[in-house]
Amino acid sequence: MNIRFLFITLLTFSLFGCKSLKPGTDLEVSKEQIKKVQLTDIQKRKFDYFFYEASREKMKGNLEKSAMYLTECLKIDATSSASMYELANILVAGNEVVKAQGLLERAIAIEPENIWYRLMLAELYQQNKMGFQAIRLYEQIVADYPNNDEYLYGLAQVYQRNGENEKALSAYNKLEKSLGLNEVIILEKEKILLGIGKNKSALQELNKLVKKYPDEARYYGFIADYYLYLEDDENARNYYNIVLEKDPGNVMAFFSLGNLAFQANDTVQFVEYYKQGLQSKTTPFELKFQRILPFLMDSKNLNKYKGFLVEFLDTIIEAHPYEAMAYVYKGNFYRALNDNDNALVAYRDALSIEEKNELIWQDYLLLMIDGQDFNKIYGNSKIALNHFPDNAFFYLLAGSSAGQLNEHKEAIRLLELGLSKVKDNKAMEAQFYANIGDIAYSDNNPDKAFESYEKSLKIDELNIVVLNNYSYYLTLEGKDLDKAERMSSKCVELEPGNSTYLDTYAWVLFKRERYFEAKYIIERAIDNGGDNSAVIVEHYGDILYKNGDIDGAVLQWEKALEMGSDSKTIKMKIESKTYIE
Repeated sequence: MNIRFLFITLLTFSLFGCKSLKPGTDLEVSKEQIKKVQLTDIQKRKFDYFFYEASREKMKGNLEKSAMYLTECLKIDATSSASMYELANILVAGNEVVKAQGLLERAIAIEPENIWYRLMLAELYQQNKMGFQAIRLYEQIVADYPNNDEYLYGLAQVYQRNGENEKALSAYNKLEKSLGLNEVIILEKEKILLGIGKNKSALQELNKLVKKYPDEARYYGFIADYYLYLEDDENARNYYNIVLEKDPGNVMAFFSLGNLAFQANDTVQFVEYYKQGLQSKTTPFELKFQRILPFLMDSKNLNKYKGFLVEFLDTIIEAHPYEAMAYVYKGNFYRALNDNDNALVAYRDALSIEEKNELIWQDYLLLMIDGQDFNKIYGNSKIALNHFPDNAFFYLLAGSSAGQLNEHKEAIRLLELGLSKVKDNKAMEAQFYANIGDIAYSDNNPDKAFESYEKSLKIDELNIVVLNNYSYYLTLEGKDLDKAERMSSKCVELEPGNSTYLDTYAWVLFKRERYFEAKYIIERAIDNGGDNSAVIVEHYGDILYKNGDIDGAVLQWEKALEMGSDSKTIKMKIESKTYIE
C-alpha cells in the first residue's frame, strides 16, 4: 500500500513553527526552536485524546487516520518528538522515506538522546543513499553505548553496506572478541574478505569454526561452498563428501554434489544424488521443489530432461504422498509437454487430496477443454459448482458444455445463473452473452440469440467470434443483411486469412446476390485451408452454380459429400445439378 499524505509538506514546514532541517544536516537548532511548549489543561487533554486515537487507529491498520490524529497532536504541540516519531513510521510504511527522515531529524534535535529515534534515522539515511550520515550517526551511537554489542553489529553492517570493508572487519573483530567465536560474524567476515580478494583469509575464518567444532557437518559445508564460489570443483566435492561422512542424511550436500555432477555431464551421478536428497521425509517439500524448479522452467530442454524429471517428481510424491501441490506441479510438467492425459491424472490426484481447492479445479477443467470431451467437462464442472457455487467461470464451462451436448434449456439456465455471479469482469460477461446467443440459436430462438449477441458486442464490439456468428445467423434468417455484411467484413479485416470468416463473408454476399464478389471471397477461403471443410466446399459449389459454372458446382458438391457433409440437400443438388436452398 503506497500511502501519500498531501498534508505532510504543510506539516513539516509550518506546524513546527520553524524551519525544517534539510536531510543530512547537523542536528543543531536554537534553544528557541526546541523550547518545550507549555500546554494548558485543555490543550493537554486534547493532545492526549488525539495521541490515543492515533495509536488505536494504527493498531487497527488505519494508517491514514492515525496520521491525521498525529497531525492534530503537532498542531497542539509542535515540539512533540513522540508524535514526529510515530508519524515518521507511518510515512515509511507509505514509502515516504525522505519526509520521514526530515521528521526524525527534527525529533532528534528536540530529544537527542532517544536511541530509537537515532536507530531509525540511521536506517533511513541508508535507504536514502546517505551512507556517510548513516555511518556518522551509528558511530555516535556506539560511542555513547560502547558496551552494547547489538549497536556495534549495526555499525559493522552499515560499514559493510557502504563499502567500508576494513572498518567493517575491525568492527566484526571487536564483536568476536566480545562474544567469542560466532558463526554469523565469521560468515560476514568471509563475505567481505572474498569480495576484496583475500581468499586465503576468508578460508582461515571458516577454518576457525571447523577447528572449534570438528564434528559439525555444516561447517565443512561452508568450506565446500567457499570452494564452489572459487570454481574449485574438486575441493568443493571433497568437502561435500566430508559433510556426508559427518551427516549421512545431509540433503543440501546431496543437492550440491548433484549440481557438480550435472555440470560435469555425469547424468547418472546427478540423478542419484538428487534422488537421495528428494527422498528425505524431513526436508520441507518447498525446499525440494526449489531444487528441481530450474529444470521444470527450462522450456527449451524440457523434453531432454523428461526422463529424470519424471523420476524426481515421483520421488517427491513418494516422500510427500499427501501434498496436493506435488501432484499439481506434476500436472503442470506434463501439460508443458502437451501430455494432457497424464496431466489430467495428476490434477485429479491433487483434487483427491484437496477437493475444495478452487485453483486446482480451474486448471483441471481448463485442461479438459483441449480434449473436447463435453460429457466430462459438464460432469466435472457441476461437481466444482457444488464446492464453489459462486464461481462464474465454472458456470461458464458447465453451461457451454451442456450446450455442446444439446441440453439447450439447461445450458441457458446455467449460463444465465453464472452471468449473475460475474463481478467486475467485462470480458467474462461478454463471453456469457456470446455463449447464450450461440445456444439460443441452436435452440431455435433467434430473437434471444440476437439480443444476447447485441449485449455481448456492447461490451466488446470487436469480439470476432460473435461478429462472425451473428452475421452468419442473420444471413440464414434473411434479416438485416446490411448489418450482417458490415460485421462479416470486419471479421475479414481483422483476420484476413481465416477461412471460416471468409466463408461467412462470401455467404453474406451470396445471399445478397453479389455472386461474382462471393466467388472471389470463397476462393480466398479455399486457398486458406477451406478445402478441408465440407461446409465451405459445399458453399463453393453453390457460388459456382450461381456464377454459371454448373460442372464446377457439381464437382465441389461431390467433393463435399465425400468429405462427410451432413447437408440435407447435397445429394439432391448433385442428382439434379441444380442449386437447392
